[in-house]
Amino acid sequence: MRRYLPAFGLALLAAPALAAPIPSFDDPRALLVAVYEQIEASENWETFDSDAAFDEVDTFSSDLYASFAAADAALKAEGNEIGVLDFSPFINGQDSGGMDFAVGQPKIKGDRAVIAVDITGYQHQQITFELVDEGARGWKVDDIILPGYDGSSPERISSYFANPF
Repeated sequence: MRRYLPAFGLALLAAPALAAPIPSFDDPRALLVAVYEQIEASENWETFDSDAAFDEVDTFSSDLYASFAAADAALKAEGNEIGVLDFSPFINGQDSGGMDFAVGQPKIKGDRAVIAVDITGYQHQQITFELVDEGARGWKVDDIILPGYDGSSPERISSYFANPF
């Protein structure tokens, strides 16, 4: 029995690192509402269940995820331990404390949708999401248009993944 205890202990340590699977959403707005509800819930560490949370990158479309994975691997190969995302593109930052989120109504055309999210708090910003319906996988984020800093032009997360250096 004792020889199995170390393996059991390792399994227990590894389990919390696994994110919950993201459900399939048949409505593009419902996907973003779920993301922002999770972000808001994560602000309260006493009640937030990180084991039940999904990983934000699991909301990415197949194409956007492939771009993310390639950029992440390239940076890690160069010695960057954090990888390509050292911030959440859903809040355009690292800390959501004090932020309020308003998910707009989608503009849908076929299997594509565009939704703006207004973020208020210490400063107002709007993040625009382009989504795609991937059939059995449901609606997924195909690109994120982040506001520019200090008057610079908005930037697509897909462009950042294409050239993360």
